[in-house]
Amino acid sequence: LCSLNTRKMAGGNKNKLSREEELLLQDFSRNVSTKSSALFYGNALIVSVIPIWLFWRIHQMDPYQSAIVFVLGTLASTYLVAMAYKNVKFILKHKVAVKREDAVAQEVMKKLADDKKMTKKEKDERILWKKNEVADYEATTF
Repeated sequence: LCSLNTRKMAGGNKNKLSREEELLLQDFSRNVSTKSSALFYGNALIVSVIPIWLFWRIHQMDPYQSAIVFVLGTLASTYLVAMAYKNVKFILKHKVAVKREDAVAQEVMKKLADDKKMTKKEKDERILWKKNEVADYEATTF
C-alpha cells in the first residue's frame, strides 16, 4: 500500500498498477470467490433453518401462521452468518498462510529445482501464489 501511495503522489503515468500488483492486492483482499460465497451461504442457510424445525416440532408452533416471521428471520440470520464466515475466513487465511509458508516454499522449490531458467523473483512469486492458494483452500474448508 505504501508503494500505491507513493505512486499517487508521484503523478504522471505511474498511477496505473501493474498486473502483478493487481493480482497481489486481489490475493490479500477481503473479497471471496463465487464458489466460497456459495458455500458460505449454503452453510449459513442450513444453520439458520434449524430453529424453524425446533419451533415447529418441539414448541409445536404452526409454521404456516408464523411463516413471514420464519422467512424473514431465516434470511436475516443467513446473511449475518455468511458475513461472519467471510470475516473469519479473511483472518484465518492469514494465520494459515504464516503457518504453512515454510512447507509450501519447500514443496515449490523441489518442483522448480530442475528449472534453471527461472529467476529468483519468479520462484518467489510462485511460492507466494501457492501459499495464498493453500491458505485460501484451508480457510474456506475450515
